[in-house]
Amino acid sequence: MSELHAIESPVVEPPTEVRVKRRQNAIEITWPDGLQSLLSSLALRKSCACSHCTQAQRNGRVSLIDADVRVDRVELSGVSGLQFFFTDGHYRGLYPWAYLRELSERVS
Repeated sequence: MSELHAIESPVVEPPTEVRVKRRQNAIEITWPDGLQSLLSSLALRKSCACSHCTQAQRNGRVSLIDADVRVDRVELSGVSGLQFFFTDGHYRGLYPWAYLRELSERVS
């Protein structure tokens, strides 16, 4: 009989500030430890981990994303992350703090 182990995601403190930088077409995130990152709308859209986008990647389907895609709106998703609403109509992806931190560290 095998045991199932829960996959624990690291506990990441929420950012101290999130700003939509419309002129730069990006989101600026400031973390409690001082890391500040600028994530482009395109990078965020390409990094969507919703079931639809994940399934498409697994099946090798190419997602056509307009290079000029913008974040139209940002909402707090409970206390655990953000939900981005993109100008191409996509809004399904939830971005937990740990995932946003990982993306932030990649661009720093």
